Amino acid sequence: MNEHLPSPMHARLLAFALLTTVVLGVWLRWFLAGTLALPMSFTHLRHAHSHLGYFGLLFPLAWIAWRRLGAPAPQGRALAVYATATLLAFVGFLRAGYGPEAIVGSTVVGAVWLGSAWRTRAHLRSRDHPLAPILPGVIVAEACIPPIAILLRRQPDVAAAFVATFLAALLFAVLVPSALAACDARLGSWPLFFGGAIAASAAIGVWDSPLTRVGMSVYALMLGRIAWRMHAPISLRGAWGAVSVGVLAMALGILPNVRPVAIGAIHFMILGPVLASLAPHWLRWNPPEPVWLLSHGSVAVLAGALVAQGLGFGSWTAVGAALGGSGVALFWVLLIGSSWLLGPRLTRPAR
Repeated sequence: MNEHLPSPMHARLLAFALLTTVVLGVWLRWFLAGTLALPMSFTHLRHAHSHLGYFGLLFPLAWIAWRRLGAPAPQGRALAVYATATLLAFVGFLRAGYGPEAIVGSTVVGAVWLGSAWRTRAHLRSRDHPLAPILPGVIVAEACIPPIAILLRRQPDVAAAFVATFLAALLFAVLVPSALAACDARLGSWPLFFGGAIAASAAIGVWDSPLTRVGMSVYALMLGRIAWRMHAPISLRGAWGAVSVGVLAMALGILPNVRPVAIGAIHFMILGPVLASLAPHWLRWNPPEPVWLLSHGSVAVLAGALVAQGLGFGSWTAVGAALGGSGVALFWVLLIGSSWLLGPRLTRPAR
């Protein structure tokens, strides 16, 4: 995998983005549990947390997966511009939420996403290629941005629903296929996969309806099929399978489509199989199975507590989510520290 590794500076920036994102997330969780105070607006910190995760971590990791399959991805000067815009947006969200700095930084980030996605368009001709949904996924997600800008002040609840759909569409239709590409998995029928991803994104945000629930079910079943056929360690296949079961439970109404459940599902997906699929092509080593089981266990505690919260269980769920998040943060601190301190002695082939 060496030809696809990021430069040392790129690797450090990824580590900074990951650790900052998870530490902010843990801080927010302990605040919600009533243990820690916040020095600034909860909403601003939450936006900074989620956007840094997408801007600074998940997309750069996805680009590494794209390069493994021969697709061009931002490098050099374009990557420097992207990193600067990400930092500007992050500081802007911390300072003023959706203020001028965050808007300018996010606009540049969105332009780089669209430009990089455009360069994957050749894969649209392949029925099952994992990079085929990337371009339409970015286009649909970014179509949510104008309504967010227009409704942010006048109808904040509707704007928040568009934000949820925007982030979910990026995850379901862009980042999940990128993670599957890192595992050399195929999608089956990418138009069907993409349609299900967009329906699921709408169901979580702007349009929860029987039609979007059907699409969500299709997406869940296709993920389950991919996990079953995937050539990957059992823990990773199990994590993808758990995502399939959870999304299907939401689609069928077994789990309520309420904010804590949706947040739990999204955190499980990102911190579990998505990162476990993408990270080995960034880290200097591929952690063995028991190491990933520690990660998946912490993520399951975090997500399970959030789902329990959505089901109406007591205040212990806030503490449970904070403990699970703390376990996730500790895992990544130790893993990144081990990778950098021990270096080549830990090197194992990526999945």
